[in-house]
Amino acid sequence: MTDELQCPFSKPIIGDYCRCPHAILAERCSGKMVCSRDAEFRASCEELVDLFKQKAHFVLSISSLDAELTHAQLMKIRCGGLLGMQRVMGLVSSDVPMIREMMDTAEKKYGSVAEFPFSEIMPDIQNFNHRRKLRKTT
Repeated sequence: MTDELQCPFSKPIIGDYCRCPHAILAERCSGKMVCSRDAEFRASCEELVDLFKQKAHFVLSISSLDAELTHAQLMKIRCGGLLGMQRVMGLVSSDVPMIREMMDTAEKKYGSVAEFPFSEIMPDIQNFNHRRKLRKTT
């Protein structure tokens, strides 16, 4: 599998922090999933992750946008970012976020994902802990 096909939300999807119907398991042990859609579709997800990184560099004490990030930082950025988007847009449910639903709703509400009020989700990113899952029990 080449990296250009890898889903940027692979590990959060495998960890059940979010979902995407277009992500297909390629290598479970290494946490890799591929996008079954075209390169443009996958690139839009990568752009969302890049926006999360750009906006969260201060709250995560990342000195440079080119800095190598730890697994924990990447999980905070991706999972905390999606959970924050879900909360801000009022899509909070007992289920994990659907990545494309978050992006589509942001585009409809704000004109584009880039116009989303990222400052409102910084606490979600900063406080996210991938080792502590909070799930509703029934």
